[in-house]
Amino acid sequence: MADWNAEDALRRLIEEHRTSHSLVTGATWTRVRCEPAPELPDHGWKLHISSRVDGLPRLAEALFPRLLAEGCSFKVARSDRVLRRLNGAEAGPGAVGKAVTVYPPFERVRELGLELAELLRGHPGPRVLSDRRVADDAPVYYRYGPFRAQWRSGPYGTLVVVIDGPDGEEFEAAASLGYRQPSWVSDPFREGEPPTAGEATAGDAAGEATASRPGTEVLLGGRYRAVEGVYESARGNVYRAVDTAHATDGPAPAGTVIVKIARAHVSEDRDGNDVRVRLRNERRILTACAGTPGIPRFLDHFAHAADEYLVTSDVGDRNLLERIGRDGALLPAGAAATPGDDETFARLARELATTLRALHAKGVVMRDVTPRNIVLDATGRAHLIDFGISALDGIHLPGGTPGYAPREQLDRSQEPSVVDDHYALGMVLAFAATGLPPVTGEASSALARTRTLQCLDAVHGGRRPGLLAVVGDLLAREPERSARGLDDLVSGRWRTRTGTEHRVAPPPAATPDRVADLADRVLELLVAEAGEYHLGGEAADFPAVDASLYTGSAGIGLELLHHRHRPGVPELLRRLAGHAHHSLATVPTAEGLFSGRTGTEVFLAAARRAGVEVPTGPVLPAVARSKAPPSPGASEGPDASEAPEVLKAVDFDVVSGHAGVGLGRLLLADLGDLEALGAAAVLAEPLLERADLADLPAHVVGELGRETAFGYAHGYLGVTDFLLLLADRTGDQGLLRTGRQRAQRLAALVPDLVAAAEAPSASQMTVSWCRGIGGLARVLRHAWLVFDEPAFRRAAETATGGCLPWLTRLSTLGQCCGTAGAGSVLLDLAVDSGDARWLDAAHEAARHLIRRSHGPDDAPALVANAHTRDAPCSWAQGYAGILTFLRRLGRPESPDLLPEPVARSVAVPEPAVSG
Repeated sequence: MADWNAEDALRRLIEEHRTSHSLVTGATWTRVRCEPAPELPDHGWKLHISSRVDGLPRLAEALFPRLLAEGCSFKVARSDRVLRRLNGAEAGPGAVGKAVTVYPPFERVRELGLELAELLRGHPGPRVLSDRRVADDAPVYYRYGPFRAQWRSGPYGTLVVVIDGPDGEEFEAAASLGYRQPSWVSDPFREGEPPTAGEATAGDAAGEATASRPGTEVLLGGRYRAVEGVYESARGNVYRAVDTAHATDGPAPAGTVIVKIARAHVSEDRDGNDVRVRLRNERRILTACAGTPGIPRFLDHFAHAADEYLVTSDVGDRNLLERIGRDGALLPAGAAATPGDDETFARLARELATTLRALHAKGVVMRDVTPRNIVLDATGRAHLIDFGISALDGIHLPGGTPGYAPREQLDRSQEPSVVDDHYALGMVLAFAATGLPPVTGEASSALARTRTLQCLDAVHGGRRPGLLAVVGDLLAREPERSARGLDDLVSGRWRTRTGTEHRVAPPPAATPDRVADLADRVLELLVAEAGEYHLGGEAADFPAVDASLYTGSAGIGLELLHHRHRPGVPELLRRLAGHAHHSLATVPTAEGLFSGRTGTEVFLAAARRAGVEVPTGPVLPAVARSKAPPSPGASEGPDASEAPEVLKAVDFDVVSGHAGVGLGRLLLADLGDLEALGAAAVLAEPLLERADLADLPAHVVGELGRETAFGYAHGYLGVTDFLLLLADRTGDQGLLRTGRQRAQRLAALVPDLVAAAEAPSASQMTVSWCRGIGGLARVLRHAWLVFDEPAFRRAAETATGGCLPWLTRLSTLGQCCGTAGAGSVLLDLAVDSGDARWLDAAHEAARHLIRRSHGPDDAPALVANAHTRDAPCSWAQGYAGILTFLRRLGRPESPDLLPEPVARSVAVPEPAVSG
């Protein structure tokens, strides 16, 4: 199909029919409005029209004239390329199938929906999972939702789309993978019928695969009783089920099976192949490889309506990604290999290599060897699953998992080869050995190989030369060498290899000049992308209204204020200030430092003080956070929307609660707000009154990295830090006593917490700012500065030292849970202690940034997949927070974004960086 775009098609029809319509085309949608037309209400029943990509021009020819004649507003995917992205779930699962959205008047919803269903009968398109269908044979769907995005602070402080009911009810209105409707409206197509209980979570099982009804047994294909949801996505759900044809009569089932669903027309490639074709290909592969150890058995394949279902044996309930995330890397870092030490890793490597060699002997190239597709059974035996894109007999489907699939597979520049599987296995083993996934982004296979070997070398060094050698073989993409690597894994010879042929040069040392170059590069990328991300998309999208410190324009702007002399920064700051003010003027937001309006107010005050042009119009008052939504399947009565117990703690945390707002008031006081210090003192009162906030949470050591109630972001550490800093500002003796007592409790725990962070099962969250000892080190350092007691200094240094073993093992690079955050902890202690070893460690953290770059050393790229929902420019996870660390590494005396004690001394050590 030639490139098609909605605006051209619509303009031609508007000219032909001489109608008066306005068109506005954004990044995703072309919006159509009849002129003149009444203003749309905030919410109501809307119709969604689904279409396959190739069918979009034909659908437009039939649909557009009818909608133009109707005179109601609608929007359409701006092009066939955009629709392919929507139908592939790349823009989120709730967008699949929504080629056209129609906003009819309330009185026309039912009649127009039925007319469009008749008009488009038989037109194919993906199912719109968030909606109900008007007719079974037409691609017309409906749901009650917002006509314009109505953002508001959600229960955790972040912005959510909310609809207000007539009696004060709140309905969180974002589209999900199941149908939901507010309690105060009636379905116009099923009058008197309430939403089905559980319809939002069991659409495939309860409503589409069988004739079962709520409260009855759910059978897939009339035979397989679903007992557990394994995975949910727009492409199709996966269930664990019992085959009732072979179940025993006793209380326990004879065994479970896995039922995978492939939904029609979802994720179609340019050749028209969708996920159902992948399912059929998987059946073909499993049938051809029947009896091969280490893969599931094919059991059944059936269809229901247009969807297809594959049934296989159940080979385990936990994948390797989950195993590493929960229990840590399989090889301990920093220790010499000892007998038995590597046995779990060696077994995994042997089993995977044996399975791949058997598949290759049958002519199969698996093409999707990833930790998510390696399932471990109860004995720990590894199995490969998901053969949808595998190659056999010259037939394969495009695709692959970025990072694990070589670039040549992803860009389809080479035909499938067993070296693709060797390469993927090498990446999997490197991940299993370190906990570090491969770099993604635009990295070539050669650069990704270099980065992986650099990371392996940094974590395990010369202690495991055989590991480095065999992974180097697998990643070489040279048939003889990678086949040798596979053989060595099967035989175990890799453990005795001593060769150094695959050693790669480490990234250059982070000298001051290189740090400056890296900071310049990050600033250049931030300036180039931040404006487009927050200001260049659709006006209703989250980035367009996100002015928070954590992910939005406030965090970016606060960092850019330190770079006002650089090209492009002054204009971007002016635009970000306008964006932040517009958000406060149009979006009802709650108080909150990181998620909320307080961080935005701090940015605008700092920008105004720095001479940045800031709008002066009125802003909305602060509002209460929305109530927590009910759990899936629950009724939406008055009790269902009450906040759960965990939200009570959120009211007092640093991210969105009293402690964070208090820290924000301290920042505003530093910026000249004469009333802010008094407001901060008022915010401390409820923190001191809460008995449950006075004691450390139970099981802190055993749950380090998982226990949010302990951490800086949501728990004890953040509240303590606010109380310490407020006591330092005010000199209040009661606050000083309370802060000292809390800090003493923390100092007593430091040895045990550091030991927990060094345990083999620890994750990188154990050293994070938000949950781990990174936040602990900040609080203890402040206690030392406030009370000038050596015990607090020693505790702060011990806690900071606990972060050092993780500097080569951090997979994320941002401030909240990653390298920039750990580097900032090191910098703070370097400045306050004058000890150069902490500054040297901070330079090593900067070196790790290069080790994780998907660009070359002279043009590093640190944040992959820009313009995604992962806030690539943000302070928390993106370029702004990385720049904060690099800026301070070059100028350690320059301030961080958070408050510091006013009596802080600055003793900047000289780095002792060497090559």
